[in-house]
Amino acid sequence: MILKHINDIASVCAGHGIETAVISPGSRSAPLTLAFNEHPSIDVKVIGDERSAAFIALGIAQQQKKPVVLICTSGSAVLNYAPAIAEAYYQEIPLIVISADRPPEWINQYDGQTIQQSDVLGKHVKTSFSFPVDANHPDAFWHANRITNEAIITSTSFPLGPVHINVPLREPFYPSENERIEFSETRIIKNAATESFVPSSLIIELEDEWNQHTNKAIVIGQSDYDKAQLVAIQAFAKSTNTVVINDIIGNHSIEGATQHQDAFLQSKAQLALANLSPDLLITLGKSLISKNLKTFIRQNPPKKHWHIRESDRINDTFQHLTRCISVNPKSFFENFNPSASDQGFRKNWTDIDHKAKQTITDFLSECPFGEFKAISECMKALPQNSQLHLANSMSVRYANLLGLKSHIEVFSNRGTSGIDGSNGTAVGSALAQDKLVTLITGDMAFFYDRNAFWHNHDLSKLRIIVLNNHGGGIFRMIKGPEEQADYEKLFETEQPLTAENTADDHNFEYHACSDLTELTTALDNFYELSNQPKLIEVFSDSKQNTEIFNNFKGEFES
Repeated sequence: MILKHINDIASVCAGHGIETAVISPGSRSAPLTLAFNEHPSIDVKVIGDERSAAFIALGIAQQQKKPVVLICTSGSAVLNYAPAIAEAYYQEIPLIVISADRPPEWINQYDGQTIQQSDVLGKHVKTSFSFPVDANHPDAFWHANRITNEAIITSTSFPLGPVHINVPLREPFYPSENERIEFSETRIIKNAATESFVPSSLIIELEDEWNQHTNKAIVIGQSDYDKAQLVAIQAFAKSTNTVVINDIIGNHSIEGATQHQDAFLQSKAQLALANLSPDLLITLGKSLISKNLKTFIRQNPPKKHWHIRESDRINDTFQHLTRCISVNPKSFFENFNPSASDQGFRKNWTDIDHKAKQTITDFLSECPFGEFKAISECMKALPQNSQLHLANSMSVRYANLLGLKSHIEVFSNRGTSGIDGSNGTAVGSALAQDKLVTLITGDMAFFYDRNAFWHNHDLSKLRIIVLNNHGGGIFRMIKGPEEQADYEKLFETEQPLTAENTADDHNFEYHACSDLTELTTALDNFYELSNQPKLIEVFSDSKQNTEIFNNFKGEFES
């Protein structure tokens, strides 16, 4: 049976400019699957594993800067979306989750594939909608159309994020032999966005606060690469002598910006660095990798802290927020033109950052081969205008210590900071655009998410570097776990696997490395164009990695 209100969902999505739907097969969802597959303006990608499908959709939406539709069948399928949906919620990535469901009278009646699907994703979606189970009446069709439009508008309104539409469906699900899916003109409800600006009265207030303080700093958390915004911040920082501190996932590699704060702000050294404490702090973006930076500012609080973002949410990461300025950061830095500060504070940060960079360079030249040296070599080899994806846990931390060239866009699942979905997000990015995509990941994160490769889509632009220390090596490096009697069993999760069989299963070109020479050789042609994805697996010893890392930290603790 052809269901017109279901076909209309695809038409409304296309009318709002949505280009991609990621579908996991199922019978109850067949009307949705067929409608989206038949629509001429929508590209359908089929991913069998719902958890992987959701992370792949996240990666695609991240690149397209528009919503991606996720479609699954009834029952536990939608629950598998939850990790990626939470990540999308905190990274503010738009996703339209559409779950097929049993009719409401069959819930809790021990019928197959029935769970409580309404609001099942809880507070990690911006809102949830329930479709009418029957749409034969004109009012029900109108209701379904309105819900679809509202869901898309909600997902794309700032802050962006995922929404959920639950669609109960009765049998029959499939068109009869003589039926054809057709798409008629449908109603598209547009949302007219307005430009945000800084009122002149607020500018005067801010200038007054600015002039009351000497030491100013800008901290940039996780952000999309935005050239116009980067230019605006760079011009502001230069004209006002303001310190800029950029996490690697901030994607604002501004000339003169501090990149090695996670190295020199070691906990044992922070008391000696009081001259780095800002009086006025300006922040933008989302999460920060650097725990050392967060601790330093919390313990050396600014007198004033402004957070710049187009939202009324209060994000008080440093615990001393005094102003939320609800405006686009680019607009703010273009229109706020205060007097320049003394160069001394900026010089303090610049000098120590340069010293830290040299210390890191010297240390890596002398230390034994391990995952720290390996990731340094891999990051130096990244080609211009490519993308870098960093898995949790140690990969992203190492990268943040090292810093990066400005022409590389960086992505990491730091919304929830879980190890799940790193493969999937990188796969989604590789499917959505033409740049080479490199994922640097640890063995636990890699093996956890192997189903991200279980499909028939082209991954030739994907490059993966697996740092395999045969377990969760981070637990040796943080205080607490290693002191426990059953440390290896309960925390490190020692595992014997290699990535070679996974590479073979999914047609990856594979290279194994255990020393610098082998890694250098593998990297020589790693980024050459190919008709297949490529994977380098770097083997190292967890205990030695820990010793190297502790020695590294010791370089900055005095």
